Amino acid sequence: MTKVDYLIIGGGIAGTTAAEGIRAKDPQSSITILTEESERLYSRVLLPHYLRGENTLESLYVRTSEVYQEKNISLLTQVRATKVDLSNKLVTTQSGQIFSFNKLLIASGGKVNQLHIPGGALPEVVYLRTLQDAKKIKELLSKNEEGAVFGGGFIGIDLVQTFVINKLKTTAVIREKFFWETVVGENSGQLLSQILTEHGVTVLPETEVVEFVGSDHLERVKLNNGQEILADIVGVGIGIHLDLDYLKDSGLTIKKGVVTNEFLETSVKDVWAAGDVAEFYDPIIGAYHSLGNWANSSAQGRIVGANMAGDRQPFETTSMYSINIFESNFSFLGDPVVDENTEVLERGGVKEKKLARLLLRDDTVVGASLINLPLDRNIITQLIKNRTKIEARRDKLADFTFDLRELLS
Repeated sequence: MTKVDYLIIGGGIAGTTAAEGIRAKDPQSSITILTEESERLYSRVLLPHYLRGENTLESLYVRTSEVYQEKNISLLTQVRATKVDLSNKLVTTQSGQIFSFNKLLIASGGKVNQLHIPGGALPEVVYLRTLQDAKKIKELLSKNEEGAVFGGGFIGIDLVQTFVINKLKTTAVIREKFFWETVVGENSGQLLSQILTEHGVTVLPETEVVEFVGSDHLERVKLNNGQEILADIVGVGIGIHLDLDYLKDSGLTIKKGVVTNEFLETSVKDVWAAGDVAEFYDPIIGAYHSLGNWANSSAQGRIVGANMAGDRQPFETTSMYSINIFESNFSFLGDPVVDENTEVLERGGVKEKKLARLLLRDDTVVGASLINLPLDRNIITQLIKNRTKIEARRDKLADFTFDLRELLS
């Protein structure tokens, strides 16, 4: 049995930043990170940029081996936690090793969803989640001419751009009518599809992949409408699922993720959660949700590290995720989910190639999606953060000629 003061399950940005935050507050205690990956911390955000030739392999790493040594943080790679016994404060790994801890952080993130259909094991059917995935795709890109992408979210968009920039004839297959249709609505979805089409991408909406055809190598893709498309490589981006199996019977409150309060504390004393796996109470919107992007995970890591070391503070942020789509820009702000209590207002339009979709609850902006309106990001972020009441000014909010900065006063 190995005894450690602070044990962290997950070596991504949340876990690593938390370890560094603990060390800044507590110079003497022992800190151990367990990670399933074979690598030290690297940027998942930069993986698409590496595939597009915008970053070198070495530049993906955001911590050197020396940093862990200097901060006296023990990083154990290729180690999977399989059981968590919170009553006795023990974690067991796949190899049978047992760790005894005083305080525990769960930051194990998620795993990519795979498509289990005929031909799914062909080597040219690829996913983009890890550095090893990126290395494999990089090698295949130089050998192929026709690519297909299945998936209507961020990874799908990244893979589409990667294929186009690497001069592959590219087809995008999505289940919905438009990219992100359930989150951004029809007009924004239509504009996103239009941007891709203008860059030579064939978009096939309301369609599913049912089979990858080929003996030793991929040759073509069968769709549920009977159509077949030629493809030397297929990128699949259908989301991730949270890694929660090892927490079964742990005593933690688990819904979509590990439930925490605004301090990222779980229902069990001396146990915290951060990153993709945390379903935390957000005091800004007054609800529980998850924020699984890099910036939020990094911010949560900083907060939770300080909290674990005794400097208790809430995690409060207005979520923002932004992605460039060729020459265009797309952003999510705040809570982008529409429910029965949400009012939707739009600014701009498809014709202008500039469109904001604003979500209001109780006369307050709680979320937004923006296409080609980067200057509005900070203003809307402030509206969300300040819980600014719109009330009678909602007509102005929808007026594309109205300067949103007036609402801040």
